[in-house]
Amino acid sequence: MVLELIASPFAIFFLALVVGWLIYTWAKMIAPAFIATGEKTMPYVGGEVAEAAAIRPSYRFFYVALFFTIVHVAALILAIAPAATALWATIGYLLIVAVAIIVLRYEQ
Repeated sequence: MVLELIASPFAIFFLALVVGWLIYTWAKMIAPAFIATGEKTMPYVGGEVAEAAAIRPSYRFFYVALFFTIVHVAALILAIAPAATALWATIGYLLIVAVAIIVLRYEQ
């Protein structure tokens, strides 16, 4: 019982969070103090001063991101589904995901 509690995802997440915070605190203590000078606060790319520019994708990025989100969530759900899940339930879920992707693809 105790081992299952310690190995639970929530306990591991909390432990990783505490370890990350400890590393961050330790690194903050040993790092030299930041002194703001012109050279340290300027962006630097390949030996030249970087100029800000807005780059807009040539496609609708939102739809591409939503497509990948739908596909990855579907893969996650299928991966964590119990082995005893009925075949019709799996196929039904994939059909619902396919309809969502088709609607997303042909939505204007």
